Amino acid sequence: MPANKRNISFATFNLYNLQLPDQPMYPKSRPYTQEQYDAKIGWIASMIKRLDADVIAFQELWDRQALETAFEAAGLSESYSFAYIMEGAWDGIAVAAAVRKPWEITGVKRHKAFPQGLRLKKRERTMKGLRADPPEADEDIVPDENDEFGPSHEDERIEVSINEFSRSPLQVTVTHGTAKSPSVPPIQVFCTHLKSKLSTPLDNEEYRNPAIRPHTNALGAALSAIRRTAEAAALRIILNDTMRDTDDPTIVLGDINDGQFSNVVSILSGQPTFRVIAASRSGGRSDVGLYTGVTLQQLRSLGDVYYTHEFKNVREVIDHALVSEQFYDHSEKRLWAFREMQFFNDHVAHASHAESDHGQVRIWFQWAPAG
Repeated sequence: MPANKRNISFATFNLYNLQLPDQPMYPKSRPYTQEQYDAKIGWIASMIKRLDADVIAFQELWDRQALETAFEAAGLSESYSFAYIMEGAWDGIAVAAAVRKPWEITGVKRHKAFPQGLRLKKRERTMKGLRADPPEADEDIVPDENDEFGPSHEDERIEVSINEFSRSPLQVTVTHGTAKSPSVPPIQVFCTHLKSKLSTPLDNEEYRNPAIRPHTNALGAALSAIRRTAEAAALRIILNDTMRDTDDPTIVLGDINDGQFSNVVSILSGQPTFRVIAASRSGGRSDVGLYTGVTLQQLRSLGDVYYTHEFKNVREVIDHALVSEQFYDHSEKRLWAFREMQFFNDHVAHASHAESDHGQVRIWFQWAPAG
């Protein structure tokens, strides 16, 4: 099979609440009129054609029919297959995926519950290397090698009880429909939409408390940040289980709601080492690391248009593509070489509901196995 037939491109597209006309969305939002819906479908169809991507991850979809109508309007409904979080209808916004032939969807898995390996708990230390609650008689005590000062002078106790994603990530297995050789392995695509930075509304009990109510925004923002961080850790564990000791190409696409250098992206990526000096050996291997697409592009170009969202006059990339070592130029296990990441963001500053308040991102790779 010719090498160019194995080239692949990915995109992420926040649909900004794509719902059918006259159907409910959020409690205080008005349903789309037919005219508004038609305008939104037309704009989305034009962007799908501009993206021209083999795999597209979508966020903020309310109904599959609306997405498939957009592909019909683009004249591309026969070219793509679709993956959703579940059969039938669902409540609220969700992620979805579209995959262009000859690439095929051969597996779909929704992740709603956090993995069993997630435990966000820290007990108080009262002695060097010991916990406040004494261990069982047959339980080994592991000293904290970093504790040089004996008893802790700060209370480090914390316990986060979140046990599921606010919006389910979707794992889609993508294979090449015409590839007869095992040289093109299945690709694991994770479509995701983590908790936003918007302040979480407090429950009535807290909101009515005169000591708490003045701090509603700060507390709500903290709740959102804690949930988003917990979701990043949960997805990282799922990625560890998917990637460790395998050579499966993996990519995370979607609205992560945090910037390139945020703690959330650091957790998701696993912070692999980039090679910035030609003679270096950095980046030769990273079994479970993910490389941020925007960093790959910045190392290639000094362009100043790298943003996908604007809030209070702050522009940053919060819609990401994170790729495994099979897509990293300097990896010993490279299968595809990075070529370009494009940002479609001219509409962001003044987006209407017909458009999107996010820029769209496209990243593409050329088939070029190492060695």
